[in-house]
Amino acid sequence: MPKLLQIGELAKQAGLSIRTLRYYDEIGLLMPSHRTEAEYRLYSEADIARLQQILSLPQLGFALKEIRQCLENPDFSLGNVINLHLARLQEQMAV
Repeated sequence: MPKLLQIGELAKQAGLSIRTLRYYDEIGLLMPSHRTEAEYRLYSEADIARLQQILSLPQLGFALKEIRQCLENPDFSLGNVINLHLARLQEQMAV
């Protein structure tokens, strides 16, 4: 069985607060794949990969709402995100 991380472990590894991870769950940005019988959040490797994407996109100027839209898009790819970021930069430079 793959290793699952509890919320505290993931928060520590990612350099985030538990509160931030709970907020991401609340807004549907990062929902844990598993929960214990006591409703503790457990994060899989896929959840961790999604978190890595979530943490990298703000560096490109994306807001949380935009990040969720990107990640929910079945055509999401790094290339598409980079093209969108470049288009934004060009718009800003034109002003």
